[in-house]
Amino acid sequence: MIEILLIMMLNVVPTFPRQLHDNVGYTVTITSQPQRIVSLTLATDEILLAICPPKRIAAISNMSTDSNYSNIIAQSNKIPNKTTTNVEHILNFKPDLVFVASYSQSEMIELLQKTNTSVFRFSNFNSIADIKKNIRTVGFAIGEDKKAATIVAQMEHDIKAIQNNIPINKKTPRIMSYSLGNYTAGSDTTFDDMTKLVGAVNIVAEQGIKQHIKVSNEYILAWRPKFIISHARKNRFKITKQQMLANPAIAASKAKIIIIENRHFLSVSQYIVIGIKTLAKELYKD
Repeated sequence: MIEILLIMMLNVVPTFPRQLHDNVGYTVTITSQPQRIVSLTLATDEILLAICPPKRIAAISNMSTDSNYSNIIAQSNKIPNKTTTNVEHILNFKPDLVFVASYSQSEMIELLQKTNTSVFRFSNFNSIADIKKNIRTVGFAIGEDKKAATIVAQMEHDIKAIQNNIPINKKTPRIMSYSLGNYTAGSDTTFDDMTKLVGAVNIVAEQGIKQHIKVSNEYILAWRPKFIISHARKNRFKITKQQMLANPAIAASKAKIIIIENRHFLSVSQYIVIGIKTLAKELYKD
């Protein structure tokens, strides 16, 4: 019954006006299907280019062209306009909808709102569920509900396929994340979700630690991770591993180091699935 209702909903022609409510209590009313969308975040760039006709995208962020973080280098060429956070520059595109994030400059957001431009601010990026919700929200905002639902369904299908390939009788990997400077991730993070999805244990979350913190070398030695997961630009894996092993605690831990590309490990769009697949492959390849 649920499946039938979902199919019926997805086949309905999108109607406007529509309202969006962000996490700071701001309500955005979108009077008609947006035709000049401006995206100021890489996540919404990546989502938009998967579900929205390029002709309706007025501009995307400069980050979309950064191969270190972007998964849409080739696709971004379809959008000639790249934008910064300069309000005057943004308004030159005559946007009817602007996507920003909670970390965007509050002054810029307020100035855009004062021009009666529809601005929606995303603020949750701490879980796979947040990513799915954000994809659906973009789809709802631009009237591409069905395409957004398809992206989410594909994510779920791909994650299930990854899980089905995990060996059944393998010992549960005990892992921790590590970024240069001794930063790690506990619960309420996408890394913790990635860990759970591949059947591993995030030993930092196991200690009751939430979100991202800086830890001392003593904790790395005490927690005894079997794997330490880090991230880097694709051409800097070897250098990053050498830098990590220069830390006496990591060297002494004897943990296996796994490096994942920045653009997959740090992604807060559907491309995080590639990071999940890489993590599973590296944890269980032996």
